[in-house]
Amino acid sequence: MIQLRYWFFVICVFVFVAPSLAAPELLESIAAVVDGKPIMRSEVLGSLYQFKNSPEASAMGEPEQMRFVLDQLIDEKVLLSRVSRDSIVVANEEVDQRVSMHLNNLAASQNTDLVALEKAIRLQLGLSMIQYRDQLSKQIRDHIYVSRIRQIHVGAMSPTKKEVLEFYKTYKDSLPRQYNCISVSHLKLNVEPNQSIIDSVKKEALTLIDSLDRGMNWEVLAKRHSQDTTASKGGDLGFIRRGTFEPEYERSLEPLKNGEHTDEPVKTSMGWHIVKVLGRKEDGIRSAHILLKIIPSAQDSLKVLARADSLRLVIKTKEDFASAAKQWSADKETSFKGGNLGWFQRDEFDSNYVQTVSILSAGEISEPVLIEKSYHLFRLDDERQVRTLTLEEDYPKIEALVANHMESEKLGLLVKKWRQEVHVDIRLKE
Repeated sequence: MIQLRYWFFVICVFVFVAPSLAAPELLESIAAVVDGKPIMRSEVLGSLYQFKNSPEASAMGEPEQMRFVLDQLIDEKVLLSRVSRDSIVVANEEVDQRVSMHLNNLAASQNTDLVALEKAIRLQLGLSMIQYRDQLSKQIRDHIYVSRIRQIHVGAMSPTKKEVLEFYKTYKDSLPRQYNCISVSHLKLNVEPNQSIIDSVKKEALTLIDSLDRGMNWEVLAKRHSQDTTASKGGDLGFIRRGTFEPEYERSLEPLKNGEHTDEPVKTSMGWHIVKVLGRKEDGIRSAHILLKIIPSAQDSLKVLARADSLRLVIKTKEDFASAAKQWSADKETSFKGGNLGWFQRDEFDSNYVQTVSILSAGEISEPVLIEKSYHLFRLDDERQVRTLTLEEDYPKIEALVANHMESEKLGLLVKKWRQEVHVDIRLKE
């Protein structure tokens, strides 16, 4: 079996259950204190209740299971003790956004709405939506903390093909199964503005540059005309490292001295920019910009919609779809493989797409769907109630599992070291 550290599994996987509520209700007490923070007996029993259903638990007696679970909870507290030591801050807005995204995905995967979901949570878990959100917020915040700690102390690992193959050979019978899963392909058609709009916005940018050359104040122009969120602070983007922004933008900075602005507008995927250098230091350049967005007309959008409709009418088979995706799709990450997105569990599919895909039967193609600035066609290639991962169909997922396994092992060694640096007082009596 894959020996994943249990505390990491608990933190990183969000499920639509509340195992601690289903556990036997016993007298509360403190099981252990780690770095001044308690682990309650109810936490241990709740985790034990969940752990008993895992494959790892089957080879252990109950006392050993209890020790194992407590040990993992201690490691979790030790790991999270790094939050203050590493000065990690997670904004409430980020947590709230992820909670809302999780709930929306969950509702969409069940083909329901948030009102019905709230009723299901109350019925199945005995929790109000506020209580459920509070529990979910804590899990998600801890997940973000762990991710940040991993980034700081472990970084990303890139397993070789040989390591992936060896991992699969060793653990293929233990890899997680997928349930209620779908295989999906998509074709993306960007809505591009016509040349007259591009030229018109560029002309406006040139007028602003002329105003700057005649002595107009940069901050005043930025606040009046920039269509970026930085307009209120004069377009200031702060210091950026090379590779942070689009190449066209970064190249425009190179010849400029501090205080100078570009004498020609700079075009990126966002629109036309007037760029100014505010300062330089070894690890980056501080710049400001005035952004004029290039917004396609309704006619531009209708033109792409008509193309998407015509493609949908002529595509009859999976092979037809793959051929069309290779020729027309603007998604370079999937177009070369016929638009194939791979297999997903319905509840992990992107919330932007899940509602559209949920009404399709295998072999059907969706109506064109406008998402941001592109029309998408989706094809439901296959669906299964349960499936196992294979190298042929799931190599990226297995590669990610290998990387996660390697990172977890490295992080586990660090936690073992950090455990010697904090005070641990075990009080639970078997």
